[in-house]
Amino acid sequence: MRRPSSGLTTLNLDSLVDIVSNSVGILILLTTFVALLTLTAAQDTTPETRKLEKATEKVVIPWSHYSQKSGLFFLLRKNQVLHLDRAEVYLKLQERLSGDVPPPTELALEGYDVTLTPISGHAHCLDFQPQPNAGQWWHEFQRSGGVLERLLDQHRPAETYFFFWVDPDSFELFRDLRQSLWDVNFEVGWKPVRRDSPLRYCSGFGQFRSFQPQ
Repeated sequence: MRRPSSGLTTLNLDSLVDIVSNSVGILILLTTFVALLTLTAAQDTTPETRKLEKATEKVVIPWSHYSQKSGLFFLLRKNQVLHLDRAEVYLKLQERLSGDVPPPTELALEGYDVTLTPISGHAHCLDFQPQPNAGQWWHEFQRSGGVLERLLDQHRPAETYFFFWVDPDSFELFRDLRQSLWDVNFEVGWKPVRRDSPLRYCSGFGQFRSFQPQ
């Protein structure tokens, strides 16, 4: 019987050694490369460099929903706030009621006019017409003893929400106002309007569909 060639055995062993050597070399290179990347990443996230990173901004998405709360209504236009006070409207109407005389259908109040449209029973609609240049600047509206402070003292978040008709020129003011009200746990609703848009409130079930806080 012939014996296996020693040259073939040597060749196979040499090839195996080369393969193993190459594999070990590749593993060493990969390990070194990963170590360098890890070291670089650690240097990039030191306390000093982390201070320079931009903070993640939290995005809040308000959802409209039905509410049984009573609404306070405002118009934001030309970066001014106009409170459309339904309580004052009803007070003026009550003052003018006498005997069988029907209630007035038009009222003039400070900053706006109101048209009353009876529907049926106690249901009605109020159409607000702001007067030229009516309203308060933000610093006037939120000052100590001002309209906003008085309303926050008189109303509770569990019973009341704020609703804004917002002209396109006053979106930034609205966002500031909404955040200040959210900070004290009030719900806020809003609707974009233009100069010729009707500002109408209707009592009854219609108000729950038209005015939804967030």
